[in-house]
Amino acid sequence: MPASDLKLVQIGQETGWGTTAVATARLMGVTDVSLTIVDQVHQSERMGVLYPDSMVAEVSQHGEGSLTMELSYDDILYPLDGLFEEETPTGGPVYVWTYVPPTTTALSSNDYTFEIGTSGAEYECVGATFTGMTINGEAQGVWTAELPWFSKAVDDAAMTALTDRTVELIRMADTVLTIDAWGGTIGTTAIANELISFSLNIETGRHLKFFNGSLAPADYGETKWTGTLDLSMEYGAVTKAIVDALSAPGLVQRCIQLEATSGADIVTIDFYGTLMGGVDLWGDRDGNMTADLSFTGTWHVTDTDWLKIVVTNSLGTLV
Repeated sequence: MPASDLKLVQIGQETGWGTTAVATARLMGVTDVSLTIVDQVHQSERMGVLYPDSMVAEVSQHGEGSLTMELSYDDILYPLDGLFEEETPTGGPVYVWTYVPPTTTALSSNDYTFEIGTSGAEYECVGATFTGMTINGEAQGVWTAELPWFSKAVDDAAMTALTDRTVELIRMADTVLTIDAWGGTIGTTAIANELISFSLNIETGRHLKFFNGSLAPADYGETKWTGTLDLSMEYGAVTKAIVDALSAPGLVQRCIQLEATSGADIVTIDFYGTLMGGVDLWGDRDGNMTADLSFTGTWHVTDTDWLKIVVTNSLGTLV
């Protein structure tokens, strides 16, 4: 019987959505994966009988699931290419990959074929598309990501023979938080000894589109992107100043950056947000007061941005 702990996730880039691709890379750092074959069946509710009806028909089928992984400076590129747009890096031998959300035109994100499972339980998800991304980090840990996705179809198919690759995890110990005024320069004012954890959530509004003539979806669409950045902070001088600003009339808006660095490898998250919903005070962490700050992504007219993720590493291409 297949063992759950032996499940693997492998990924291949498609030439068009729903066109099967052979996996070229095994995703490293995967800690959990789910896969559901969504098989929608219609059963009639006609009158005249008191038993479950015999008139049934399959009306649609697709796949969906979620992926949880510990992020590295290397493999973070796969979900970013699939959520944002396939990026062509600049530079070399140190390469810079820059990801920004759409403004007035939908992005051309990577389409993938996922190979999921283990010996005796192997499945192929064609047209696999990330619908959102949550990046989390907590002190004494590493960055992680939760990635929901859907696919056009799911087939039972043998997985490609691939091997592990060497990657470097993104540590909270290497992460710097900066918080600057709305009119200031992002990435300027470093905050020491206050950040406990963060959670960046990105929603794309992606959805499958079904039409007549097929049980499978024909395509997918998306709506306006949204995002939030939650910071759990020890109640120090910076956190107190943000909380105190709520007592005065006006918006509390900040330019926030999270940057992890290991040698030449860097991941930078720039987030422009408005504090919404107030602040719950008197949180506790080992007897020390904490506060949770929840910022909603807000367009910054001067910087013409609300979110940007930049990865610097030694990879010129993805396998």
